[in-house]
Amino acid sequence: MALNKIPSGIKTLDTNINDGFPAGSVILLLEDVGAGAREFVYTSIVNNLNLKADPSYFEMINRKHEKQSHEGEINTTLALPDEIYYISLSRSKEDILNENAYAFHEDFFNTLKEGVNFKELSDIYFRQSIIKNLWLTDKNKNLDFDSNSNKNILEEISDLFEEFAANNIVILDSLTELMLYEGDYLSKNDVIMFLKSLVRISKEWNGLIYLLLNTRILETNIQEIISDTVDGVLTFEWDKKSVKLQRNLCITKFRGLLPQLEQNNIEKFETKITSNDGFEVSNIRKII
Repeated sequence: MALNKIPSGIKTLDTNINDGFPAGSVILLLEDVGAGAREFVYTSIVNNLNLKADPSYFEMINRKHEKQSHEGEINTTLALPDEIYYISLSRSKEDILNENAYAFHEDFFNTLKEGVNFKELSDIYFRQSIIKNLWLTDKNKNLDFDSNSNKNILEEISDLFEEFAANNIVILDSLTELMLYEGDYLSKNDVIMFLKSLVRISKEWNGLIYLLLNTRILETNIQEIISDTVDGVLTFEWDKKSVKLQRNLCITKFRGLLPQLEQNNIEKFETKITSNDGFEVSNIRKII
């Protein structure tokens, strides 16, 4: 049986999850506002692109990974995404790039700018808004969907996943916006059924899918249903007990990874964000 893993791109995190996430995973990034989920995504993108740019270094990492397999374990191979796609429902490519230009150093920004394929759906997202005329795209701009299409936003997103998800990393920004969307006669149950289908088909695509979701926006039971549906849940939170501003990352759930975390007695990862390196793990809290 051949199994692939794809690096998160966060070195200290990868070290503690046997070098990456299982390929084919749909991962929920559940975030307290400002707790680092977006920075995690940006850093993961940049570091995976840097690994692709240095094949000999990645091959060395892969050989080391294969040697670490213990007797009786099914061997896994590290794989990098062919491409990285960023699907944005409401934000423009320029807005996302400007955010990174302000936050990070030039090399980080340039790698992100040159290596990511952006897909914007703001025109369809705002087409039923009472202020939709403010969101009309420049007529000379190429759309990522047919502007005359009668498809609803879930169908448009599904088409993008079907076309671009195989062997790639795809980020959906954001599930929060999709769950709050009230157009096209869609309900939250429609979105949940879409997620269930996405989780099933993603195993054939063999890439990674990240879904951004803010905490305390949806009803608790809806958030729990979403968490139960996906393969993995990474929770980005503020440490309420710390005397200083401290962000933490907790792997709340992950099919195929939790035994390794339990074996290493890991409770959570303390994290920081720097302009040079982006999202980093600064400390690991273990259960004593």
